[in-house]
Amino acid sequence: MSKKIKIDDLTNPILSEFQKAAKDYGETLKIDLHAEAIINEACKNSGLQDFGDEDFILRLDVLMRSVSNDEGLAGIGKLGIFNDQVRYLENRLKFQKFKKKFPEYQDEIISKPIIIIGLPRSGTTHLLNLIASDSRLKSLPYWESLRPFQEKILNLDNKKDSRQEEAFKEYESFLQTMPLLKSMHDMHPNHIHEEIELQAMDFSTYLPEWLAYVPEWRDYYLSHNQINHYQYLKDVLKAMQFIQGPKKWILKSPQHLEQITPLLATFPDATFAITYRDPLSVVLSTATMLSYGDRIRRYKVEPIHNFNYWHDRIKKLLMSFTENYELIPTNQKSDVYFHDLIKDNLNSVKSIYSKNSFEIDKIANNEIKEYINANKRGKHGQVIYNLEDFNVDKSEFYKSFKFYFDKFDILKEV
Repeated sequence: MSKKIKIDDLTNPILSEFQKAAKDYGETLKIDLHAEAIINEACKNSGLQDFGDEDFILRLDVLMRSVSNDEGLAGIGKLGIFNDQVRYLENRLKFQKFKKKFPEYQDEIISKPIIIIGLPRSGTTHLLNLIASDSRLKSLPYWESLRPFQEKILNLDNKKDSRQEEAFKEYESFLQTMPLLKSMHDMHPNHIHEEIELQAMDFSTYLPEWLAYVPEWRDYYLSHNQINHYQYLKDVLKAMQFIQGPKKWILKSPQHLEQITPLLATFPDATFAITYRDPLSVVLSTATMLSYGDRIRRYKVEPIHNFNYWHDRIKKLLMSFTENYELIPTNQKSDVYFHDLIKDNLNSVKSIYSKNSFEIDKIANNEIKEYINANKRGKHGQVIYNLEDFNVDKSEFYKSFKFYFDKFDILKEV
């Protein structure tokens, strides 16, 4: 039985001394949120100048103007976003150097990947790590997603590869700043992560919406065809596959729900494992997690605002997905309902593999079972999500998702 965790101070947080110090430190900083400042910092840190195609600058400029318009974002929140964009640009610079040094990487073929698509907080992360425990598959550990290209390969220096060590230091700081996030969405460096960190190198994802209130960026991103950015992702995956196998990928991102057309065009032979869950559970979980993080990121925690924003955003994701679901060939998709996944992990994996003409051999079976036994649900405690924190009219909420319940066999959980 996992420990139940209730966050009693969600709206009016009581900060620890460490949290107070971190937040106070953020207010001492003068952070330049212009695209030019981020570009200059990335060039200085990496010693590189060539970004390749520079059309990303317009997107970065739109993003940072949107971040600048978020008056509720505290100094530490601005610092986090600034540092993230600098890191993405450093990765982009290193990728460009890699492409020049190893042009033969383009001969790599991304063949029949398994791609998990589904709502955030719907079991996608568990399913990803579950399948990634099969050592025949290539996956993306969180530490590697943060910094995909080691310095030594690029001959930038002769130091040891410190990327994993750096990620662990950041993780320890993260746990001190927001300890309960481990119980909601653990970001352990060795945990298998989604490829959105690689897509962020091309500055066209929904990721910024998780870190700030950026409706201008959201609208810009949604109004543009994402095919070129998905091709960029595939290019990075080829490079990572060239550096080290295996040659068969397990990938996932909730963003793919609203990008079915570019996803199919980029990975036409993929098997798509699609997760489904009660959207009220999804929005409750998302709003609670973000509201908890906002005690550090923002001047004021507004749980109802978070709930309403993600109610609308999840609806947009699902409307787009529902409209495009039939575009995915039947023999390339496996529907995974949350209640079935929780009930029988191994059977869910077998169902997905069957659509990929991929068998679970004895070694894979043992690896997957070992992962299941070591990662029971609620391993780090289970946060209680309360409707009362968000002033939700359950009946009205469910009405707004009638189209989703009509199309798929979703069980209501709340």
